[in-house]
Amino acid sequence: MEKTILKAAKRKLFGKKARFLRREGVVPANVFGRGVESLALELEEKELELIIKGGTSRIISLDIKGERKDRNVLIKSVSRHAINSSLLHVDLYQVDMKQKMTAEIPIVLSGQAPALEFKENFLDQQLNEIQIECLPDKLPPSIEVDISVLSEAGQTIYVSDIEPGEGVEFLTPADYPVVRVAQAAKVEEVEEAAEEEAVASEAEVAGEEAATGEAEE
Repeated sequence: MEKTILKAAKRKLFGKKARFLRREGVVPANVFGRGVESLALELEEKELELIIKGGTSRIISLDIKGERKDRNVLIKSVSRHAINSSLLHVDLYQVDMKQKMTAEIPIVLSGQAPALEFKENFLDQQLNEIQIECLPDKLPPSIEVDISVLSEAGQTIYVSDIEPGEGVEFLTPADYPVVRVAQAAKVEEVEEAAEEEAVASEAEVAGEEAATGEAEE
């Protein structure tokens, strides 16, 4: 799988002083992993944003200034400013390319569902990510689900209906629903239900008034 290269430098400013980095378009970061000593880094914000937009479930070649060999990492977590959404901090996880790993992979719907030709039908996506296990170089950026097989209301695509890629194992239970065709209630049915409820309410009030009158006599 093609890797993305991310350049980095070892960080010298920490704590509150890290705000000076952000003003210069630099994002504080840390890289860590199993048996790996945590290292503070600084990354270029523009370059990092482009990588994040392309998806975080992919291997990145981390090129740290002063180190001879790139590190294979994943974006573990991203912290953003609550108001302007600017990057505040990023955690990178260094992976062992020979060791299987688990990850949450986003689901992407593709194709056109014939069932949606009827205006009362709509797609109800119930699962947005699938948990998988595989070697790092087999990690897919997304899991594609073809919805063109959905031709009528009530049909559902389950995890068991999706074919995992080579070397990929799904950990999410096979009977989990991914997406289904739901049907909006017809206007006439809603109006009828409302009328029936109103009639029942009136009858209940009338019964209470009658009972009150008898009690007063």
